[in-house]
Amino acid sequence: GMDGGQQVKKKSLSKRIVTGWLLAFAGTAVIFSGNILYTMVLAFVAMIAQHEYFNTVMMTGVKPARRISFVASIAMYVCACKFPMQHQLGLPLGFAAVVMWFLVMRPKPGTNADISTTLTGLVYTGLMPSYWARLRCMETVPGVSEAVTTSLDCGIRWLSPLPLASDIVTQGALTYWFAALGCALADVGAYFGGKTWGRRKISDVCPAAGGASPNKTVEGFLSGAVMAMTTALIGARVMGWPQWIFTGIMYGIMISFISLVGDLMASMIKRDAGVKDFGTIFPGHGGILDRLDSYIFVGPSVYAFVTLFLPFVERLGVATSAAGVAGVFTTVATMCIISRRDFWKDVNIFSMGDMSNMSISSNVTNTYVGPTAYDGEDEGRL
Repeated sequence: GMDGGQQVKKKSLSKRIVTGWLLAFAGTAVIFSGNILYTMVLAFVAMIAQHEYFNTVMMTGVKPARRISFVASIAMYVCACKFPMQHQLGLPLGFAAVVMWFLVMRPKPGTNADISTTLTGLVYTGLMPSYWARLRCMETVPGVSEAVTTSLDCGIRWLSPLPLASDIVTQGALTYWFAALGCALADVGAYFGGKTWGRRKISDVCPAAGGASPNKTVEGFLSGAVMAMTTALIGARVMGWPQWIFTGIMYGIMISFISLVGDLMASMIKRDAGVKDFGTIFPGHGGILDRLDSYIFVGPSVYAFVTLFLPFVERLGVATSAAGVAGVFTTVATMCIISRRDFWKDVNIFSMGDMSNMSISSNVTNTYVGPTAYDGEDEGRL
């Protein structure tokens, strides 16, 4: 009955909490373990995630080139740690290798779906998470106080019974830790906030996002954003960031948005493949990708934030930076509004009615392309 159902839910929740705490401790130990050990662990975890991703998309009938993607991804992690200036070459060279693999090693040419899912795997579980390694291996990060990292380093060495590597605490590692903590707490806040106050579904605001993950609520997202912002403000203050209140708030907003994007991306892949979880490694959490999906997009965003935005704020101050952020948001919002088909219908400037006689010719068939041909696919967007 009801009691049995509640007991199962409580058991599942306690499993999630225990797993979450264990992951938090393990994650902290790995982050402060030195550049090489950290990169090895990250690459190992990411390759399990890549395996989960390819297994899931193969359920839709595609045949990605898994082995060459695996080798190219490992190369990205090595470059991110040891040769950061060559890191950006990983994707174009990896993609060239993938295409060569399809042409040389397969009995038949690859389809568009085979090539694009391989490239997505290469970006999603190769390039994107490798930015975490690039961030962790940064000796100095703009805006981070050297005194803080030196004190932390001395504290850890004093507590540790074993001799430690010289790069246990880098400014990159500290920045990483606060970013990962913000990401984790945004997830926790969204889960409990959604359960407690969740009324309005995200599908009311954004139908496609709601379709990917129907249980997400606006209140849950806002709860997660508050948690991420609180963590980011504490982190900005501790690390000695320039204009820490402004940069902390911006950091928290960015982490909460981007981690939601990562979460929805994973939901979209699972929904398309018709599975609930990517795997079963973690009790109550599913596979590696189910647990770490929200971190994937955060890595490159945090790297961009500390290398581009922090120096920008330090040089130009809060007022100019706030104006820049407002300008970017306004531009994005305007683009979103004018890219909706119903906007153009309302203003009557742009009409596709004249296209009714158009067709696309091919050597196979003539296919009619009219205004209604895309309506179901783009959900009202151009």
